[in-house]
Amino acid sequence: MAAAKNEGSPRMRLESVRVNDAAIDILNSGRQLTQQEKKEYTDVVYEGTNGDGVLDKDDEPFEKIAVRQNLNETAFFYPDLKTDSEGNVSFEFTSPEALTKWKLMFLAHTKDARAATLEKEVVTQKEFSVTPNYPRFLREGDELNLQSKLSNLTSKKLNGSAQLQILDALTNEDISEKFGLSTLTAVSGYNKEQAFSLDENGNSALTWKIKVPDNVSSIILKVIAKAGQYSDGEQKAVAVLPNRMLVTDAVPVFVKEGETKTFELENLKNANSTTISNVSNTLELTTNPIWEIMFALPSLKNDQNNSADVIFNKWFADVLASEIFKANPKMKTVFEEYQNKGLLNSNLEKNQELKQLLLDETPWILESKNEGEQMQKLALLFDANTMKNSLSQDWDDLKKLQNPDGGFSWYQGYPSSYSTSLYILKNLGKINSWLKDNVKEYQNSEQKELVKKLIGYVDSEIDKYYDVKKENIWTNWSLDYLDTRNYWEKEYPLKGKGASLKSLVKQKSKTAKLTDFTFFGLHRAALLMSDYGLKEVSDKLLNYLKETSVDSKTQGVYWKQNLDDWGWFSSKVVNQAGALEAFNKLKPNDQKFIEDMKIWLITQKEVNSWGSSRGTSEVIFTILNSGKSWTSAESDKVTIIWGGKELQPQTQATGYVKSTVKTDVLDKNLATVTVTKPGAGIVQGGLFWQYYEDLDKIKSSENYISVTKELYKKIKTVNGEELQKITPETPLKVGDKVTVRMILNTDRPMEFIHIKDMRAAGFEPMDVLSGYQWKNNLGYYQSTKDASTNFYIQYMPKGKYVFEYDYVANASGKFSNGITTIQNYYAPQMNVHTKGTNVMISEQ
Repeated sequence: MAAAKNEGSPRMRLESVRVNDAAIDILNSGRQLTQQEKKEYTDVVYEGTNGDGVLDKDDEPFEKIAVRQNLNETAFFYPDLKTDSEGNVSFEFTSPEALTKWKLMFLAHTKDARAATLEKEVVTQKEFSVTPNYPRFLREGDELNLQSKLSNLTSKKLNGSAQLQILDALTNEDISEKFGLSTLTAVSGYNKEQAFSLDENGNSALTWKIKVPDNVSSIILKVIAKAGQYSDGEQKAVAVLPNRMLVTDAVPVFVKEGETKTFELENLKNANSTTISNVSNTLELTTNPIWEIMFALPSLKNDQNNSADVIFNKWFADVLASEIFKANPKMKTVFEEYQNKGLLNSNLEKNQELKQLLLDETPWILESKNEGEQMQKLALLFDANTMKNSLSQDWDDLKKLQNPDGGFSWYQGYPSSYSTSLYILKNLGKINSWLKDNVKEYQNSEQKELVKKLIGYVDSEIDKYYDVKKENIWTNWSLDYLDTRNYWEKEYPLKGKGASLKSLVKQKSKTAKLTDFTFFGLHRAALLMSDYGLKEVSDKLLNYLKETSVDSKTQGVYWKQNLDDWGWFSSKVVNQAGALEAFNKLKPNDQKFIEDMKIWLITQKEVNSWGSSRGTSEVIFTILNSGKSWTSAESDKVTIIWGGKELQPQTQATGYVKSTVKTDVLDKNLATVTVTKPGAGIVQGGLFWQYYEDLDKIKSSENYISVTKELYKKIKTVNGEELQKITPETPLKVGDKVTVRMILNTDRPMEFIHIKDMRAAGFEPMDVLSGYQWKNNLGYYQSTKDASTNFYIQYMPKGKYVFEYDYVANASGKFSNGITTIQNYYAPQMNVHTKGTNVMISEQ
C-alpha cells in the first residue's frame, strides 16, 4: 500500500505491486484495513476532522478550512520500494493537491536485462470540491467573470456557501474590496460570499465579477466553499500586468572637478497630462565609474532569451566580475557584508513561475527600492561559489549549442548563423588576448576543439559565399571577418578566400578612400592596417576619426556620424567602444581623448544596461581595457541637492549613490538635481523618471516598419471554417476559436527581429509548443509565454508579411488585449508598436 501524507490535500492510494520475470501487475492485497490505516489513507485529513474526511462542525469558519495550493502538474519523487514475503512492492510519495486524473508510469527490469513497462491511471478526488477557472494573468482594468465549479460526489443534497478572497501576493493582505468584492449583498455577482445548492452526485458553478484595480502587481485568488460537514478550498497566485506602457525619461549627469551643475528633467518639470501615473524617481550617481559596470553585469546574467550570444555573454559576465574582484579586493569585501543581510521573503519570491512572468512582462517590478536592497541582490549574484558554478554551467550550455558543422545558431532549431558564430569567435579571441595564461581558469580543455570547429565553419562560409573578385573588400562583413580571424591567425592561418581577401586588402589599402568605409569600418580597418604593418594607412584613418569627433562638456567625445540604425554594425555604443579600442591600442598616450570617449559611453548607459546583451558586454570589456584604470576604490567627496534636500550615501560601497522615491504622487521638485564636485575625479550617472502613460499618448517611430493587428472569429460553415471579423454585432463567447492576424510592412531588409504580441487574459493559446517554423517564405522561431506570443526572425527581407495563430476564448469579461511590439534585438531603440485594444467575451 502507498499513501501521500500531505496535510489538507487529497490522498493517493496505490494498489500493491507484484514483480515477476514476465511483467508487472497491480494487485489488491486483499487484506482488510485496520481502523488506524483507514484514518491514515483517507482522502482528506486536516485539523478539525475525525478521520472520515469531513468537518466535525457544521459552522466551521472559512478561515479554518484547509486550502489546496500545490497545483503542480507532475508528482516527482525518488522511489523507496519495499517488498514483503509474498513479493508485493509498496512505496509512498506526496501528491500535488490538484483534483484530477494522474498517469502512473512504471518501468522494471531484471539483472539479465529483461524489462517491462506499465501505465495506470489514478484519480485524486474529494466528496465535495471546488475547481476554479483561473486566468494565467490579469491586466489593470480587466473585468473578469471568475467561475468556479462545485462538485458533489455524495448521495445527498448539499446546501452551503462559497467565498472568493483576493490577497496581495507580497503581503498576504486581503484586498478583495479593491476588486469590487464586498461582504454586503446589495449587488448580485459582486458579493464576496455566495450561497449554493447541489443535488446528489451533481455539480454547479458560481461566478464572481471582479474589476482589476491599478497599482497591484500580483495577487492570490482563493476560492473556499463549505456545505455542512464538507468543505474544500483552492488558491493560485496570478500576476497583474499593467495595461499601460512604462515610460522612462532620463537626463545624464556629468560633473568635472571644481564644477557645480544643475540638471533638469524637462518632461517632469512641465508635466500636465491628466493620465500620467507616477511610478518612481531615481537618482543614480557614481564618483567611481566601475560601479556603472557592476550594476550592468546583472543585465547580462538575467537575460531570459536563450540565443547563443546571450548564453555566451552570461559566461562572459562571470569572467568580467571575477577579474574586477581580483583588481579590487575592497569591492568583494563590500559584497560579502551584504551577503549576510538576506533578502525580502514574500509569496512573490516563493512563486518562481509568477516571478518569471513578472520579470518577462514587467522587469521593473523587482527593481531595488534603495541602495541597500540593490547591494544585497548584487551580493547574491556575485557570490564566489555562485560565480564558480555559473561559469561551468554557462560554458557547458554554450557547448551544447554548437552545431555539427561547427557554427552556432542564433536560436535552437535554426541553421548555423554566420554572424552569431563570428561574434562568439571574436569575443573568445578578445578574452584570450586579455587574460593570456589566466584564461585557463575559466575554460576547460575542450575550448580548443570548440574554437577549431568554429573557425572551420566561419572559413567555409567565406569560401562558399564570398567572391573576392566581385565583392567590395571594404564592407563591414569583410572587415569584421578579418578582424575576428586576426585574433586566431597565428594558431590557425588564413586559407582559401580568407587568405586572398587579406592579401587584396593589404594591396588596395594605400589607394582606399575615406568614403569607402562606414564608421564601423574606419576603426576596424585602423586596427587591421596596424597589425598588417601598414602604419601610414592606420594613422590616416585614426587622424580622420579624431578630426571628425565632437568634444562635449556634458558627454565627452563622440561622433555625429555614429548613428543608431538597424543591425549590429550600426549600434552607437558598439561603434564607440570599437573606436575606443582602436585609439587605446594605437594611440595610448592620448589619455585625455581616451578618457573622454569612455565618459560618453558611461553617459549612454540606460537604467541597467547598454541596450542589449551584445552592446553591454562590448562596452564593459572595452572600458576595462582602455585608458586609466577604473578598478581602484577611491572615495571622492560630492555634494548632491535633489528635491531641495542634501542627499547622503546610504551604503559602504564607496563611489556610488542611489536614491529612489517610489510614489504615485507626481513631485515636480524631483525634476532638478544640483551636484558639486570639489575634489579630483568626475561625478556621472543619471536622473530618471518612470511613469505609466496611455498607449495612444506615447509616440512611436514607424519610419522603416509598420505593424497592424486584427482579431477574427473562426466559424464553421458548409464550406468549412471561415474567418469572421469581430465586431459589436458578432461578439466573442467562451469557447470560440480566435485567429490573430498581424501584418508587417518593411521598406528594407532587416536582421534579428523580435515580435512580441501581448494576449488578453481571457484568451488561451492553442499552440503552446515553441519551435522553428517556415511559413510564407519566412523562417522564424515562435515561443509562447504566459502573457504573450513571441517571434524571433533572424533575417527578414524587404516586403509585406502576414502572421497568423490561434487562441481560444477561455473566460468571460472585458480584457485589455495589450499591444504588439516589433524591435530590433541589437538596436532596442528602433521599435514600433500598435495601440492598445480591448476585447469583450460573453458567457455561452
